[in-house]
Formats: sequence, structure tokens, C-alpha cells
Amino acid sequence: MSELDNPLVPDATTPEDKLPEEKLIWEGCPKWQADFGFIVKSFLIMGLGLAIMIFLLVKGWPGAKFSVPGGLGVSAVGLVMFTWIRLKRKNERYKITNLNLEFEEGILSKTVNNMEMWRIRDIKYTQSLLDRILGVSQVTLYTQDTTTPELHLVGLPKDRRTYEDIKKAFLVAKQRRNVIGMVE
Repeated sequence: MSELDNPLVPDATTPEDKLPEEKLIWEGCPKWQADFGFIVKSFLIMGLGLAIMIFLLVKGWPGAKFSVPGGLGVSAVGLVMFTWIRLKRKNERYKITNLNLEFEEGILSKTVNNMEMWRIRDIKYTQSLLDRILGVSQVTLYTQDTTTPELHLVGLPKDRRTYEDIKKAFLVAKQRRNVIGMVE
């Protein structure tokens, strides 16, 4: 009879030793509505460039030949702004579980940051009037992490469920790590 078969020898693993099961809270890219203000600004700049160019051409300004490249240049700035923000958001990805938060970003090169839930000190849910109309929210995490002391998760779903799940997950993680009573 081996030690494993002996009922008098206690099991070496206790419930505290077992790793908790990882459960997905939310995963995805920020919604485009989170950048609505920036998108509107970029379209206004594009329109302004075209309007200046057309106005100067119609009025017959002596330097009108310079208005075409200038107007197209201003419009190009607006187009670059729009393209940049869309590429940036499309290449951001959040994966939030009850154990950690993974944040991926980068257009040409990728950076993946991973932060354990127990490192979160505080959490803030923000939703402006425009965010409420567009159906998005922002969660800000204040952490003990030296590389990312403040993390803004933008473009999350409008409901508070994601926020509540993150809050619950970091409180449970702190209890599990016995971090709650520590003084910084």
C-alpha cells in the first residue's frame, strides 16, 4: 500500500493551493463610437480644406493656383487623422479575465501588456453624455504596476456589467493574495 492509497495520510493539495479557474469577463476591440469626437474633427478638417480651396478658386483670387495644393494638404491632414485613429483602435485588443488583464496595441509592431488583477488599487467608470448616446463607456484602472500606473479602457460596452465584473475580480484576487491589509 502506497502513501497515496493510505486514507490516514492527508491529501497534499488543499483548496487554497489549487489555482482558480480563469473565466473571461470581456474580450474585444474598442468600439468606434469611443472616437466619435476625433472622427468628427478629422472630417471637419477635411471639409475645411476642400471649402477653402473651392472658395479661393471661385472668388478668382490671384494666387488661386496655390489654393489647390494647400486645400488638398489640409484635407490630407484630416484624412491621415481619421486613418490613424481607426488603425490604432482596430489594433487595440482587451482580454479581461478574473485573474488578469491583457492589453494589446500597435499598428506596425505589437506590444502586449499583462497585469494581474490583484495589482489594481482602484477602478473608475466614466460615461459622458455623448458616450451614453453612442452606447460606449470608459473604465480607468489605477494600479500598483510601475509600467502602467493608470490604464484607460475605452470603447467598452455601455452597461456597467463589465465594470462590476472587473471590480469583483480584483477584490477577489486581492483577498486570494492577502493584499487587502497591506499599507503602501
